Amino acid sequence: MKPSAAIAVIRNAILEVKSKKQEHVSVDALLNYLNDLDEDIDNKHEFDEASFRAEHERNLTHYEVQQQHSLEMWRSVITFALGSIKSAMLINGGGAVALLAFIGNIWVKGIADNAVASITFSIAFFSFGVLAASIGSGTTYVAQYCYAAEWEKTAISFHVSTVIIIFLSYILFGFGAYEAYMSFSEHLHP
Repeated sequence: MKPSAAIAVIRNAILEVKSKKQEHVSVDALLNYLNDLDEDIDNKHEFDEASFRAEHERNLTHYEVQQQHSLEMWRSVITFALGSIKSAMLINGGGAVALLAFIGNIWVKGIADNAVASITFSIAFFSFGVLAASIGSGTTYVAQYCYAAEWEKTAISFHVSTVIIIFLSYILFGFGAYEAYMSFSEHLHP
């Protein structure tokens, strides 16, 4: 209770006594009244403080749970992002290595000119796919740095760039696989 409210309570009590045509107030009665008022104020303050503490604890617990949830979601996003980057590097690098092994095996036997061109394009697509995945890994690092530095717009732009670059890496793998198919087809059926 504010001091002005306490004074208003005392004033109202005195006016009530005066309205009963009583001109004198006992000092003991006034002291008892003030003691009772003081206890009421203390009890109300303790109740409000206890209520405030309970509400504060509830809010704090809710905030901590939200933070833990956000952190776990962020960790899962990072884990999936790293998995997609590794996958893009693996499939493109594996495709390039497989074609190089194939070329080494058929080089001495002779290969159709059309098949050589297709294999060359295929290796180029796989190589650019690995390059795109590597760039995607770098932009992921930059995006994380920007998020940590709280540069929200820059972080989001690098984040979106990373997703686009990784998709590009998968698309390059698709083109490389198609060109590899064409080179096998041209080699087997010249």
